[in-house]
Amino acid sequence: MAGIAGLVISGKEEDPEFLLQKMSEAIRHRRIESYHTFNQGHSRCLIVGPRSFQGTDDEVIILDTNRDLDFIENPSDVTSITGIFAAVAVIIGDRGVSLIRTLDGTRPMYYGISQNKFAFASERKSLWNIKILSARTLEPGQGLTYSWEGELVVENFAALEKPIKTEETQERILNRLKESLETSFERLRKKTYCAILFSGGVDSSLVAHLASKRCENAILISTRAEQARDKTAAVKASEMLGLPLFEVELNSKIIWENLPKLIYAIETSRQMDVEIALPFHLAAQRAEQEGCSTVISGQGPDELFGGYARHVKLYVEKGPEFLMEQLWNDVRITHEANIERDERAIAAHGVDSFFPYLDQEFARFALSIPAELKVNPDGKPQRKVIFRELAKNMGVPSEIVNAPKDATQYSSGSSKLLKDAMIDNVDEFRSLSKKKVAAKVQNVLDEIALDVGIPVD
Repeated sequence: MAGIAGLVISGKEEDPEFLLQKMSEAIRHRRIESYHTFNQGHSRCLIVGPRSFQGTDDEVIILDTNRDLDFIENPSDVTSITGIFAAVAVIIGDRGVSLIRTLDGTRPMYYGISQNKFAFASERKSLWNIKILSARTLEPGQGLTYSWEGELVVENFAALEKPIKTEETQERILNRLKESLETSFERLRKKTYCAILFSGGVDSSLVAHLASKRCENAILISTRAEQARDKTAAVKASEMLGLPLFEVELNSKIIWENLPKLIYAIETSRQMDVEIALPFHLAAQRAEQEGCSTVISGQGPDELFGGYARHVKLYVEKGPEFLMEQLWNDVRITHEANIERDERAIAAHGVDSFFPYLDQEFARFALSIPAELKVNPDGKPQRKVIFRELAKNMGVPSEIVNAPKDATQYSSGSSKLLKDAMIDNVDEFRSLSKKKVAAKVQNVLDEIALDVGIPVD
C-alpha cells in the first residue's frame, strides 16, 4: 500500500516543490520512502514514492507492489515483474517518465495534464489538489510514456483475453485452482499480521483459512449492524475456523460521523459505492488499531464463478456460453467497479490490501472453466458450484461452503442504516416517508462530497 505522486513541469513559472507537497498531502496515509528529482533541458520531474531501484541505462524504477521486494531477484526487470504479480512501476530515464500498471488492477494509478504540467498519483485527489480535475485512469495492462518534450503516448501491453473453455477433468480443474490460489498466498510475508474482511461466507472463509496457514498472525474482522445476517454467520464461521473474530458495530450514528472521511477516501459519493465501502473502511480502521499491516479481501469469486442471481438468470435464458462471456466482462471491469474503491477505503487507514482471488493465473484459469460447473439452476446452492467444491477440498467446513450469502451492503446492514442516518441527522427528512428519503439520499452524499473537496460525478 505505497503511495506514488509525481509531476513533470516544463518552464519555470511554477514552484514544483510546492505542487509536489500539495500532491503528497493527499496521500500522506500511504507509505512514502523515497524522493527523486530530475532535470532534463527545460523540464523538471519530482516524485515521491516507495523504495526505488537502479535499472539499466541509468533509469530509476519506483515500484508499488503487493510482493515483498526482498524476494525479487532483479527489481529492475520491470517486464518480468509486471507479468508476475500486482504492481505499478514508474520508470524515469532518458526518454522521460513511464508508468506501467499490471493486469490484475489491484494497484491504482491516475494521471492528468494541465498546461505545462503532467502529473500522476496513486489517488485522484493528489491531482485535484493541484487543480488537475480531469484525472484519467491508467487502465490495467496499460503503459504510458510522457517524454521530456511533452509528448504523451499510452499503449496496451497486456489484456484479459476472452477465455478458451478448458476441457480438463473436474478433478484436474480443482487441482489447478488449488495450486494457483496457494501460489497467490505466497505473496504474503510469513511474518505478516493480517486481518481478513470477514462475513462468514465461503469467499472470506476460504481466504481466512489460507491466510491463517500463511501469516504469523491472522484475525477476522466483521462489520455489521446489530441485527444483520452477517453477525450470526460470522460468529458461527469464526468458531468453526478456529480464528479470533473482532466485531465492529455499524449504526446510523457511526455511519453519519464517518461519511465525510469515507467519501474523501473513496473519492466518490455514489450511493452504492458508499454502502459497499462503509464496512470495509471501518474494518480497515479496526485492523490498523490492532496493529495489522495487511487487510485481505475475498473480492472476486462472484465475478469469476457466477455468484449473483443475475448469473443464474443469464444461464437459464441465454445459455452457458453467453454466461462465460458475461463473467469475462464482469472481471474485465471489476477494477473500476469494485477494486479501486475497496483499495482506497482500506488504504485510508495506512494498511495494505491484498486480493488473492484476482491473482492473474488464478483469474485466467477460473474464466476458462465451463459455466456448467459454476452454475446449476436446479441445484442447492445454484451459484459458484465448483468454487464451493474448491473451498471444501481446501479445508473449509461444509456448513460454511453451502451457506447462502447476500451482497455486502445488505448482509452488513449498511444500505438500510445509511437511510436511517439521513433520517436521524437531516432535519427535513424526519417528516418524510422512507421512500421519499431514499430518493434524496444521493443529494446529501453529493453535498458532503463537495464539502470535503471531492468532485461530484
